[in-house]
Amino acid sequence: MRVLIVGAGAVGQYLAARLRMGGHDVILLARSYNVRVLADQGITLTIGEQHWPVSVRATADPSDPLLNEPFELAIVAVKTYDTVDAAGSIRAVRGCADASVLTIQNGLGNEEILSDAFGERRIVAGAFTTAAKLAGPSNVEANDKGGLTVAPVGSQPHNWLLAALEPTGMKLRAASDWRAIKWSKLALNLLGNAVCAILDWGPLQTYQNATAFAIERRCLLETANAMNRLGIAPVNLIDFPSKLLFGMVRTLPPALLRPLLTKRVAGARGNKPPSLLRDVRAGKRQLEVGALNGTVAERARAAGVSAPANAAVARILTGIARGEIDWNLYRAAPQALMDAIDKTTV
Repeated sequence: MRVLIVGAGAVGQYLAARLRMGGHDVILLARSYNVRVLADQGITLTIGEQHWPVSVRATADPSDPLLNEPFELAIVAVKTYDTVDAAGSIRAVRGCADASVLTIQNGLGNEEILSDAFGERRIVAGAFTTAAKLAGPSNVEANDKGGLTVAPVGSQPHNWLLAALEPTGMKLRAASDWRAIKWSKLALNLLGNAVCAILDWGPLQTYQNATAFAIERRCLLETANAMNRLGIAPVNLIDFPSKLLFGMVRTLPPALLRPLLTKRVAGARGNKPPSLLRDVRAGKRQLEVGALNGTVAERARAAGVSAPANAAVARILTGIARGEIDWNLYRAAPQALMDAIDKTTV
């Protein structure tokens, strides 16, 4: 199979390495500085104590003749705020005229953007649950848990995709409801992420604080309520029991829920900064919180459900990143964040 991957971050490089190891022809469409590094060093994939050096081809130019031969698959592996540009790049690639388009991005809204660009029959939604990070410009570290769950957005089943991906060694699963897998993955991305970023705390510190945990719980409850109103049932993803998570959030009192989620979230991550906190500390002005908590609030409001916690978290973190809100107002101040939520009307 010939595959184009748009985006050369940790997930894009992880998938490129896995696909190459599975015998597929892979080309990365990346930024110029990534192209130079990948050409010089290739990708080194590390899982546990095992290391795999993999050579890959990459280009920064959608009109590069390297991309003229037909692709069977294009994978979108960019941040949500770059999805529109990614769609434009895929459209500019001659070899992608008939390719299926798989999005493994976080958050909500990517499938709709890509469906508008290419027609929903070509779009496949993916929920990727393997943790991957860059330990260097082209050194990817990943664990052996998680995998890829896929579901068609349109009526075309794309059954061939799982068979093609099987030699990669990734854990794979097919689902029928793409909205269910994306909302279920959304829950994973909400845990120990935006609230941590606002408070400038790691997950362990956040979950040890009763007020901060109460905010996390409210965000999850609002998400569950929105899903219920929209008729979307949670589904278990690979190594991530979303159905159990939502069941616990709905039924367990905070005194029981908190130690269970602390063990799950903080036990897995410790006090390592989550992605949104790393982005804020790095001075990034664009964040994915809009496609996470922000979109939960928007979809909930459209469905007639209140989601003030998600709305406030998205608004405040976006303002902090843009320099419009003083981060010091909320650093290590969970009660200030709770007060802001209580004043939010949606």
